[in-house]
Amino acid sequence: MKGVAKPADPSDKATKADIVAALRASDALCDAAFAGLTDANATAPVKFWGATHPRVSALNMLAEHDGEHYGNLVTYMRLKGLVPPTSEPRK
Repeated sequence: MKGVAKPADPSDKATKADIVAALRASDALCDAAFAGLTDANATAPVKFWGATHPRVSALNMLAEHDGEHYGNLVTYMRLKGLVPPTSEPRK
C-alpha cells in the first residue's frame, strides 16, 4: 500500500530465524494495513498487484490470497505427516 515500506524478500534468507523474522515483519505490515482501514478511507484508491483498487478490495484480495497459500501449506504439512494448526484439537 502507498506510503508503507515493503518488507524484505525472505527468499534470500539462509536460516530459519531469518525466515521467521521476515514472516513476522510481513504479518506486522499486514496487521497495520487492516487496522488502518476506516469507513472514511475504505474506498480510497490504492495500487495493489499492478492495478488500482479501492482499499477495502485490496485488503479483501490479500486475505483471499493468504487463504490460498495456507491451503497449499496444509497439503504439504499433511504429506509430511504433520497436523496443520487449524486441525489441532482445541484445548
